Amino acid sequence: MLVTRAAVARLLVWPSMRTERWPTFGLVTLLAAAVVREGGRDGGDPSTIALPVATTMLGACLCFAFEDAAAQVTSPSPTPLTLRRAVRASIAVAAATLAWFAYTWIGPLDGPTWPMTAMFAGVALVALACAALTARVIPSERSGIAAVCGVVGTVALPFVLALALGRPIAIDPSRVPVGDPASYWAAVTAVAVVALVLAHRDPALPGPFAWLRSRPGRLRTSRAVPVRESR
Repeated sequence: MLVTRAAVARLLVWPSMRTERWPTFGLVTLLAAAVVREGGRDGGDPSTIALPVATTMLGACLCFAFEDAAAQVTSPSPTPLTLRRAVRASIAVAAATLAWFAYTWIGPLDGPTWPMTAMFAGVALVALACAALTARVIPSERSGIAAVCGVVGTVALPFVLALALGRPIAIDPSRVPVGDPASYWAAVTAVAVVALVLAHRDPALPGPFAWLRSRPGRLRTSRAVPVRESR
């Protein structure tokens, strides 16, 4: 089974690469690079504002990873949806990771730090989770725009928490409003992973709380209906 899935995944690589939105991705990566370079001018530190903005822009690109204009044709195929999306996500995330790693060397930056890396991983997983969740309720060829709202909301979450807690507002990945950077971004990543798994759950399977309905104390006993014997 694993050998068959691996062979199918290899066959899906080239068609998936052809259907990725490479022109849009190239334009966004150039704009994000310009943002990081602009943030490093006049002795500025791009890691505090410019790099998080560029990370959000890459995350917005990942929101379109699961858009599939040919979904009506490919959905009845025997290839599992999870496998098809895993191939598409791997290609998109690999391209975004290369671009983001290049950003961490622009201007005064000396490579990625742990807070930077944690933020990028969290935003990338949130983008894929939002893309998968919106694709369940919106036609897959138009679900990317709605998923972008989830990524922007995740990046803006520190603003909301900082305002609620009366702390300084910042989008610096090393200055989080709650806890330390490691625990904060680990929590964001964990929530995104759970959402991504639930978004690919087969709707035909029983829900996670189905056991509550099957408890003996909750079973409803139907009253026996007498059967009349025919004479």
